[in-house]
Amino acid sequence: MVWFVTLALVAGVLAVDHRAGWQGLVAHPVFASVLVGSVLGEVSAALAVGLPIELVYLSIIPMRGGRSTDQVAAGVVGPGTAGLLVRHAGAADPVFICAVGVFLGLAAGEVGARITAPFFGFQDRFLGGVEFPQDLERSSLARRLSLIHFGSLVFIFVVEGLAVLLLAAAAYHLGEMFTRIADGALVRGAAYWSGLVLAIGAASIVHLFWQHRLRLVLAACAALVVIVSWLW
Repeated sequence: MVWFVTLALVAGVLAVDHRAGWQGLVAHPVFASVLVGSVLGEVSAALAVGLPIELVYLSIIPMRGGRSTDQVAAGVVGPGTAGLLVRHAGAADPVFICAVGVFLGLAAGEVGARITAPFFGFQDRFLGGVEFPQDLERSSLARRLSLIHFGSLVFIFVVEGLAVLLLAAAAYHLGEMFTRIADGALVRGAAYWSGLVLAIGAASIVHLFWQHRLRLVLAACAALVVIVSWLW
């Protein structure tokens, strides 16, 4: 339970940064997974889950009227589940654990968006209806705005933290059950599926940015990734 609470606290902080803070991109799954892995002491397993989730989300083009997924929940629950399973699953295949983490992370992103949407919708309506008297002094106005801003931050932190607390506990128990009953064929299939997700995500990004002006930039970035990976 301590680990689930820790993941919930991390998710609350990331949600504040993502929704009302500096938007430093740390809430993206590839960066959130490194933070989660550092907290759990399993950076390799967490990053192996966060990277495919990030590729999947980068390959999705936002459309008008489409429901956005909860990237914070996906970037915390998926890598967190994989990290906890690696610590406690014993002889389970790490590749299978990472594949399960990717699946559960993507599922957490969809479920988390539906859980938190009513609460954040209420917050938007409340903030949209806030009014201040015209004759209010500047110091009183600043004080009220500070209170509203602080209350919004606390609200975001609590809502996202509680959602991730529930999702992390459910994901871990499901992942533990999968890794315990999985046989050889399922493990091999999950490993193939995990590699296929990476390939599809990378191909989608290449197709999305394969424009005349961006081809050289894309090729240079790909070469840089290969060089850094080889040196690492």
